[in-house]
Amino acid sequence: MKITIGADELILWLRKNKKTVGIENLLLGRRIAELVKKLGGEFAQENQPSLWSDELSDEAMTRMGLPKTAQQYMVDISTLPEVYKTLNEW
Repeated sequence: MKITIGADELILWLRKNKKTVGIENLLLGRRIAELVKKLGGEFAQENQPSLWSDELSDEAMTRMGLPKTAQQYMVDISTLPEVYKTLNEW
């Protein structure tokens, strides 16, 4: 079974867990894209508004290091543990 997951969700997890302090979202997005491709995921919709784009100001997103838009991916649900395991090692 495939699900859609956005780079915004993964970046939020990384920021929340202080795994990528000082790394820009553009670089994180590239690393996430490489990881998803490596695990057999596919690109879905490009640059969709982030989950929080309607709720937070641009200033708040910048302060928290969250993107305004993000690439969406289609991944097999069985790969999610590997996605988060890899992110945890960053």
